[in-house]
Amino acid sequence: MGSKVLRIRMLGGFSIYYGEDPVVFNKMGSSKSVRLLQMLLLSLKNGISKSELIDNLYGWNEKQDMANGNKNLNNLIYRLKKQLISSGLPDGEYVAINDGMCSFQCSVSLELDTRLFEEAVEKAQKMYRGVKRVQLFCRANELYTGELLPANLSDAWFYHKSNYYKELYLETIRELEQEYLRERNYKNRLLLYSRAAAIYPFENWQTSLIRCNLEMYRYKEALDIYNETMELYAREMGTPPMKEMQECFEELQLADENHRMDSVDPGSWRKMDRAFMMRRKEIQKAIFQEEEKAGAYYCTYPSFVDYCRLVARAKERSTFPALLMFLTLSQKGKKESTRPIDLQKQMQILKSAIGESLRTGDAYTRYGNRHFILMLVKTEKEYCSSIFQRIETDYIRKSGRGELWYYADMTQELSESVL
Repeated sequence: MGSKVLRIRMLGGFSIYYGEDPVVFNKMGSSKSVRLLQMLLLSLKNGISKSELIDNLYGWNEKQDMANGNKNLNNLIYRLKKQLISSGLPDGEYVAINDGMCSFQCSVSLELDTRLFEEAVEKAQKMYRGVKRVQLFCRANELYTGELLPANLSDAWFYHKSNYYKELYLETIRELEQEYLRERNYKNRLLLYSRAAAIYPFENWQTSLIRCNLEMYRYKEALDIYNETMELYAREMGTPPMKEMQECFEELQLADENHRMDSVDPGSWRKMDRAFMMRRKEIQKAIFQEEEKAGAYYCTYPSFVDYCRLVARAKERSTFPALLMFLTLSQKGKKESTRPIDLQKQMQILKSAIGESLRTGDAYTRYGNRHFILMLVKTEKEYCSSIFQRIETDYIRKSGRGELWYYADMTQELSESVL
């Protein structure tokens, strides 16, 4: 039977396994002993000075002399050794100190994801093109499962380390992307962008993912990603994604079946036109697909903005009332509720209550963590109170626990205030 391996994960989170058994520390979350271990593991190559450990673990303080700092660190190193042994690891020193430099040492085999990732990238960098180089970059890309120790990113020392590993990860994407573009390997490009978007959802990787789907004529998939991203940004950021993502559908050039287009050959243009005409039914189905039309229409924030602008233009030709209602979900006062609400769950309940309480001609969208915006067509301002009560009643009936309030403005008043 082979000896047990100490496997440590720091990309995307922090976990330690000795063989198949998890290594659990006391006060694991933010304890200094765990941070000490993490700093030692991230400094395996050359070690780390005691002064750097003291500054980052205890903070620089001119009133605290070096002797006290050394004493505190030595005590912490001793506690770390005891914790490692008591958690099931073999006896050993684990922390070696030579000439003021500290390094992590253990008698068992160590498998560290950051080291495996870094080594794979370095090996790939040393190779000049070829299949092996691509395989190494692919391996490195797979090893990067998330940002380095995300719980520690508020600490400058860990933040700089995280940026270093992120840059290596971005290099793997750039290298693999160029290779897949040369090979016209759409499947692997999709996987590459999907992983990047999952790890960094607010860095516009979805645009690359959408473009790749469009190149493959996967319009429905591209539109689904677009809508999901719009919803994510509206929910978490309160703003739409980058303009580039909104424009990528307009920039698409329909190509022939081989994904090529000759801009000079008139025959190539005719093929493109035929390809477009052949997709009429597909486009009509996407726009007018059968769905249950009961209740208001929910859409992403950019789509909602376009809809409101269209309503405002329609009012120029045919006079009718239209208003915006701004709806907010809040925590109830302490006297009524001592337990905080599950915001995401309550927003889903409220979303359902709004959709079922309004008419099919109305539209609404989510804006940020606690807000919805409603466009009510052919509705006068004096009816807002009864509409709000209808929504609130349905929200409470569906086990809503938050507190709702609203503000409403006629579109004409809004346009005048803007001017």
